[in-house]
Amino acid sequence: MTTFDTLEEFLANDAFREWILGRRPQDYIYWQEWLSQNPHKRELYEQAAALCLVLNGDTQPLQEAQHASEIEQIKQSLHEAKERSILEVRAHTLRPRLKWLAPLAGVAALVLIGLFLKNFIHNDSTISSTVPSVEEVMASKDRWQKVVNTGKSDQLVTLTDGSSVLLSPGGQLWHNLSAQQREIYLIGEGFFEVVRDTTRPFFVYTSVLSTRVLGTSFQVQATQNQNLAYVKVKTGKVTVTSMKDPGQYLVLEKNEQVKLDIQTNQLTKQILTSNLHRHHSTSILNDNQNFEFTPVTEVLNRLQHTYHTKIEFNEHNLQGCTFTGDLNGIPFAEKIRLICSAVEASYEKQGDTIYVTGHSCNP
Repeated sequence: MTTFDTLEEFLANDAFREWILGRRPQDYIYWQEWLSQNPHKRELYEQAAALCLVLNGDTQPLQEAQHASEIEQIKQSLHEAKERSILEVRAHTLRPRLKWLAPLAGVAALVLIGLFLKNFIHNDSTISSTVPSVEEVMASKDRWQKVVNTGKSDQLVTLTDGSSVLLSPGGQLWHNLSAQQREIYLIGEGFFEVVRDTTRPFFVYTSVLSTRVLGTSFQVQATQNQNLAYVKVKTGKVTVTSMKDPGQYLVLEKNEQVKLDIQTNQLTKQILTSNLHRHHSTSILNDNQNFEFTPVTEVLNRLQHTYHTKIEFNEHNLQGCTFTGDLNGIPFAEKIRLICSAVEASYEKQGDTIYVTGHSCNP
C-alpha cells in the first residue's frame, strides 16, 4: 500500500496520475477524502500534482492566467527546467532521475500549484460538475444489464468481477462493469460485497444518493415512495454523496450508517447498532462470519441460509473438517473458494445450486 511520503511515491502511483491527468469525475471525492485525512501531506500532494502536469507537458491550467506575459514567463521557466533535466537523466536510474524535479519546486511550480488548486480543489463549481447528475445516471442505466428480484426472498447476484449483491424482494438492479469503473443503479434494497480493485472504483447509484467504494461490504436502502434512504457499512469504508447536492457527502467506516432525509436532503451519520436494523432480525449486517475451528458443514449451512442459495454436500464426506477464518466483507463466490481450499474440497456451480465435493478430515 502506497503511503505517499515522497514525490516519487506520488508520481509512481497509477491512481494519482490518472486523477491529475485524466481528471475523472469519479476520482474527485476519493482524493478530497484523502486530503482531509492527510492534511500534513497537502503541500507534498500539491507539489506532486504540479510536477505531474509539467512532466506530461500539460499547460492547460496556464490558460487561467490573467496576462499573456505571465503565461510566457511561466512557460519559459518550465522549458528551462525541463531542458536542464534532460542533461541529467540520461545516465541515471529512476531514483536519481527524479532529482531533477527539485528546480520545479520554485516559482514555476508554485504558480502551477496555485492554478491547479483553483481549478480542482477550491472551486465549488468543479465539485458539482464532477458527480454525475440523476439525469445522466438514469439515461446511462438503460444500456446496462438488468436484474429484477420477483421472488419472496433475497436473491444472490454475482457480478462479472466476482462481487456479490444480495438483492431484496422487489429490488431492481442495473450493472455496468467496464474497464475503467464498475457502476450499479439500484431501486430497493441490496447488500454489496465488493471485490477490491484500486484501478476500478465501484459506484452504487440511486435516485437520491450515490456510494463509492474500492472494496468493502455495505447495504443500500433506497425504496421508492419512501422519505428516508440509508447506507450501512459492515466492513471497510465508503463515500456517500447526495445526488441533489454533489458537494454534500460523508465518509463512512465500519459499523456506521448514513441516513438521508429525502425531503430536506439532509445527510446524517450514525453509529450502526443492532436496534437500527432490528426489523431485519436475520439481517446479514448482524451475521458475524468470523469462524474459528467451526465444522465446515455448519459454515456451509450458514452461508446457504444467509444468501438464500442452495449448497449441496455430503455431511459424511466432510466429517471432521473445520474452517477458521474471517469471511466478513468477502464476496460469496470467494467465500466458497476459501472454504473448499482450506479442506481440500472442490465445488461446482450448476444453475442456482453449488455442489461441494470433499473427503473426511478424520484420521
